[in-house]
This record gives sequence, structure tokens and C-alpha cells, in this order.
Amino acid sequence: MKGNKVLKGIILVGIFLRMILWAFQESPEGDDGQRYLNESINIVEHNVFSVERSDNPQPSAHDMPLWPGLMAVAYCASNHSVKATQYIAGAVNIIFVIGSVLFLISMLRAKPFHFKDKQLAASAGVLLFMPESIMYSLFHMPDQLAVFALIGALWFYFRTIFYSSKYFMGAVILFLVSIYAKPICIPLAFALLAAIPFVRIHEWKKNTIIAFSGMIIIVAGLIPWVMRNKVAFGTAGLTSISGTNLYSCNWGRLVETLTPEEQEAIIKQMNEVEENISGYDLMKRSQLQGEYAKRELLRHMREYIIYTIKKHPRLYAGTGSVAMLRYLGLERICDALDSTWGSNNARGGAPVYETPYTATEKGVGLGLQIFSWLILSCGYILVVVGAFKGFKAAMSSDKAERFDKIIILLCPILSLVLLAIVIGPITATRYRFIMIPFFAILAGYALKSTDTNFNKIH
Repeated sequence: MKGNKVLKGIILVGIFLRMILWAFQESPEGDDGQRYLNESINIVEHNVFSVERSDNPQPSAHDMPLWPGLMAVAYCASNHSVKATQYIAGAVNIIFVIGSVLFLISMLRAKPFHFKDKQLAASAGVLLFMPESIMYSLFHMPDQLAVFALIGALWFYFRTIFYSSKYFMGAVILFLVSIYAKPICIPLAFALLAAIPFVRIHEWKKNTIIAFSGMIIIVAGLIPWVMRNKVAFGTAGLTSISGTNLYSCNWGRLVETLTPEEQEAIIKQMNEVEENISGYDLMKRSQLQGEYAKRELLRHMREYIIYTIKKHPRLYAGTGSVAMLRYLGLERICDALDSTWGSNNARGGAPVYETPYTATEKGVGLGLQIFSWLILSCGYILVVVGAFKGFKAAMSSDKAERFDKIIILLCPILSLVLLAIVIGPITATRYRFIMIPFFAILAGYALKSTDTNFNKIH
């Protein structure tokens, strides 16, 4: 009973905290929220999917349409009020948070996990209180929608494996929803589907067909957006983000670390590439940029691996404290924190005020940062201890059961590894948010009794 009360308390506090922050929001755009808002407004006012704010916006394909489409509905319902649209979008995200935690608890109570209340409390705590989870579940961006769809897909996924194939379509549909929210879910969805025959080895042929059919359904579900881009630009493709990110971020930032002589030659080459592709449509330019970046990254693979290893750890240190202060409109405290303790580039460099930052402003910002780091550290400790205890319990099982139990533990671990590879050296805190479901699963193992093995899963 005590564990059940703690679990309920964690859920209620997590939701209540978001409602309080939501009620006092001042700047809910976050990193890219303005772009999604622009797209939603253009859908309603100009009947075009575009990030441009102008009288004649041109089509764009940087984002997927699901979240801007939902915001467009809110924009219509609010009689074209931007402020009301932002509040509605935030409220919708809180609903997705509730759905996420309910899906997670239901999934972890059942096969193959059989988590008890205290374990569920640890998982729910990581899901609801990791610093990035709080902030990026409130901004009007699609991150929380993607996390909700991903956890829902995992709910159906594990029921497909350990209960019945009748749940399979639910997993496929929600994987598709997660992709329409955030394209980063593409490799994750396909990897999890491809793993089904290796987990359900007692029906390998049947499950190979099931997994392959799921991939085909997802591809078919993405075709409408691919065709939209074909009509809009003349070149078929899902999104322009992968090519431009590879070119500008992965390759572009690596170039900055090379010697001045190499930089000079490469920048000249990049200028030539951009000149050669200038006559192509948006989608084709993105594809050509991506192809060029892939070739160069392969040629500089050693440097890229070293660069990623150096940069990637920063992904796990950010807390979103600056984002939280900005969300609440506490600009001076936000800038005091960013200039004295942060990256000093949240807005391309913190502004200089005529009135110096006060000790109180610095103290509040620093206090929030330290508290956020403490919460973050506690979450990571649960994840690491959970992975260790889960592996120890799996290895101590009977040989006949060990394979299944290790596979169950490896699912969140390998998913985190895959996401880490996809994210690479681009270390914005919000990119970590998509990892939250797998952190939460591993955290639950941390409170598993050491004197018992995993429960039977078949």
C-alpha cells in the first residue's frame, strides 16, 4: 500500500507541477516552437505548410506535419488567437504527459517486466521529473507527442511479443505517429520491429513476416507526406531536416575543429557545392547536401568519431534551466545564469544590461541550476544501478530463461545506444528527451529486490 501511495503521489505532483508552470507561462516557444506556430498559422491562413511568416509563404519540408496540424486546429478553435493557441498546445502536451505515464505504468506492471509499485514509482519519477522532461513537455513543440506515441507503441509492442499478435497493429500505428511527430523515431521504430523475430524465436518465420509487414505499413503510411513533398517541390522525400542537419551540423561543426588549412580548402569546396545546387528545389538541395556530407564524414570518419566522443557527453549534462526561466518570463535571471554559468549562447550570447545582475538574480539562477543537476544525477544513478541490477538478475537466472531475460533488459539499453548514435555530436538538451522512456524502464530495475530473479515471462 505504501508503494502505491508513493506512486500516486509522484504522478499527482508531476502533473500538478506542470499545471502550475503552464498557468504562469510567458514564453512557451522553447527552442523551435515559433517555427511550429508559424506552420500552424500558415496552414489556416494560407493553406500551405510553410515556416515563413509572410503574405505569400513558400512551402517548406523541415518538419513533419502532425504537431503543426494539431496546433492549426487549436488556432482555428481559438479564433486565430496566438496566445490561446499556445495555452491550448501546452494543455494538450500535459494530457500527453498523463497518457505517457499511464501507458508506462500499465506496460511495466505486465509481462515481461512485472514491476512492483516501488519500481513503478522510480520509473514514473524519472519520466516525470528529469529536468528535460518537465520543460520539453510544456513548450509547444512535438517532443512530448513523440514520447507519448513511443511509450504507447512500446505498450503494444511488448504485448505483441508476450501476449498476442492482435496488439501488433497498435504498435505499428503508434510508431508511425511518433515518426510523424519526430523523424528521429524512424531508426528506433524499424530496429524494434526488426528485433521481434529474435525475441519470439519460438515462431521465427511467422514473426519475421509480422515484423516485415509492420515496416511495410509504416513506409506506406509515410508515402502521403512524401508525395506532398513531390508535388510541392518536384522531388520526393520525407523531410529536408536530415540532409541539412548532416551538412550544417554534423559535417559543418566538424569542419570547425579541423586545421586552418583544411578548413580553408573545405569551406571553398562547400561554397562550390552550394553554388552548384542553388538551382535545384528545396528537397533536392537537401538531399544533395546530405549526400555530400555523408561522403565527407566517411572520409573523415576517424576525426568524426573523436569529435562525437568529445561532444556527446554534453548531451547528458544539460538541464533546461535556462529554458525554464525563459518559459516563465524571468529574462534577467535567465541571462544571468546563462552568462555566468551556462553556455552564453542561448540567444547567440547573453545580452548586456545597463543595470548589472543582482546577487539575488544570480543566486536564483544558480540555485535552480544546482537543484536541476541534483535531480538529473539522481535519475542517472537510478538508471545505472537499474541496468547493473537487471543484468545481474538476468545472469543469475536458469540458462533456459536467461536469453529472454537478457533480451528484455537489452531492449532499453540498445534503444538508448541507437538514439545516442543518431543524435551524435549535436548535444541540445531536448534531443535527450526522446530517451526518457528507456531511462524510465531501466530506473525501475534499480528498486528490484536483489534476492529474487526476474518473474516468469512466458
